[in-house]
Amino acid sequence: MSVPIRSLPVIQNWDCHGCSDCCRIEAVITDEEKRRIEALDLANDPEVAPKPWFTSMSWGGAKWKLNHRPDGGCVFLTTKNRCRLQERFGPDAKPFVCRLFPFVLIPAGNHWRVGMRFSCPSAAANQGRPLADSEKDLVRLSRQLEQHVGRSADSAPPPLLQAGQPLPWPDVCRIVAVLLEIVQDRRDRLERRLRKCLAVARACSQARFDGLSGNRLSEYIQAVRAGVEPDVPREPVDLPRPDLLLGRVLFRTLLAIFARRDRGIHRGAGMWSRLGRVRAGWRFVRGRGAVPRINGFLPETRFEDIERNSGMPAELDETLERYYVVKLNSLQFFGPPNFDLPFWPGLESLVLTLPMILWLRRAFADVPPVQAVQQAIQIVDDHFGGNPMLGLPHIRFLQQTLAQRGELDKLVAWYGR
Repeated sequence: MSVPIRSLPVIQNWDCHGCSDCCRIEAVITDEEKRRIEALDLANDPEVAPKPWFTSMSWGGAKWKLNHRPDGGCVFLTTKNRCRLQERFGPDAKPFVCRLFPFVLIPAGNHWRVGMRFSCPSAAANQGRPLADSEKDLVRLSRQLEQHVGRSADSAPPPLLQAGQPLPWPDVCRIVAVLLEIVQDRRDRLERRLRKCLAVARACSQARFDGLSGNRLSEYIQAVRAGVEPDVPREPVDLPRPDLLLGRVLFRTLLAIFARRDRGIHRGAGMWSRLGRVRAGWRFVRGRGAVPRINGFLPETRFEDIERNSGMPAELDETLERYYVVKLNSLQFFGPPNFDLPFWPGLESLVLTLPMILWLRRAFADVPPVQAVQQAIQIVDDHFGGNPMLGLPHIRFLQQTLAQRGELDKLVAWYGR
């Protein structure tokens, strides 16, 4: 049964501007899509790379991925940065994953929610038409997604708040509504709003919510919100600096994952080999000297300079607020979109992206602040919920350690000062 699209992020704009960045990521397709593309008249097309066009990702060929040219572009990407499948046969000839990008459709019980991949430069820069103008396309894509995965949104099981604590979809959405109110309350700077979300998460993770649902649950979360308000330091300077080992070293270890780019024309120096990645990661752990250029976007800079480049212009809050509102509103921070993390750990992983973004923004010292933070969001969101490394148990342990030891609050304040 087809279910509707709801909760379109009204503050978000988007249109494709032909940058072709999305044609340089790994595109996983089904065996049926592979056979359909192979049946097209493409063999002698000068704009299409020679075969093989696909690489198997599973025994028996149930899943495949599109191959890439030496420069990182898809085998069907033309010299004018156009998709040859779409040029010759229309948009429906493309694999479904390509048609959906940069949108993410998340099942929420009786409806789909719309998220976005901010690794798309147009999404990060908020360029194009209001997302509401794409509603008809998104409804069509949601029906195609149901066919693609073989189930509808109302078949998705209720998520876990934390291990062993499921909650019905309507009540999950009620908690998200309160978090959205906090993030959109402009009486505080953005970094304090996220610290308040963390305080609500800590308080609620101690509760079982037995017998609480509907309006009673909303009232309870609002009471928690009011209760933690006086306990959340108002200014970032009111929090101590992150601990040398637990805070700063663990943070830079994770930052090395979020900042890197291993493929495409913007691949970082030395990222083509395992040894190069290990060396770069070690330099991030040390946190001294020149920052390894593990991403082609990173300029030449030093760790010491980035730590000195404090100052958080108020104009950045609007761009950052838009990013976090879309991620929260779309439910893109827990469950299948984020490596099956429960709700509260997923929220903590989302908040961790703020010090990552602000650290990278400082690296772009010669770029106007808003443009710098948009570029930082693009880099970080290329990994959030998408890089399989972030789903590994030991990486999840590092993220949880930062949150449980209070270092995440300090990092948010330190880089938001």
